[in-house]
Amino acid sequence: MKKLITILFLLFSTAAVAQSSYYVMVAPNVAFDTKISDPKNLLGATVEVGKYFGDIAVGINTGYYSLDKKDLYSELMVTAPIYGPFSVSVAGGWFFYKKDITMEYDINYNFPPIKGFTPIFSYSVQTAFGTSCKAFAFGFNKDF
Repeated sequence: MKKLITILFLLFSTAAVAQSSYYVMVAPNVAFDTKISDPKNLLGATVEVGKYFGDIAVGINTGYYSLDKKDLYSELMVTAPIYGPFSVSVAGGWFFYKKDITMEYDINYNFPPIKGFTPIFSYSVQTAFGTSCKAFAFGFNKDF
């Protein structure tokens, strides 16, 4: 699975550089079903690199499920608009160290661009390890 994700990442990175419709998004997140007294599992972060195909965005999302260095994962993420500034994302991927599959879905709200960056607020549900984590993320998207 790691090889597949690496190959997909390289393909999307190469295709994105060759064409003018790709993006990078950085998004820290806060799990709202975790106690504030547990900061290690409360916070996470992701970086996504991808390409637009019309209104659909397809990218590789890599991040940390928590602040534990063994919670590193990568996913293939597909995002589609649903109405106005709202979009929905679905993803499937792999945790590298814990060797487990992860699935995710997000509901996103895209704010108007500010100086070339688009702020995005997301509600995410990610499943792995036989459980799920619900989180809010506030990220910035940059189109190239």
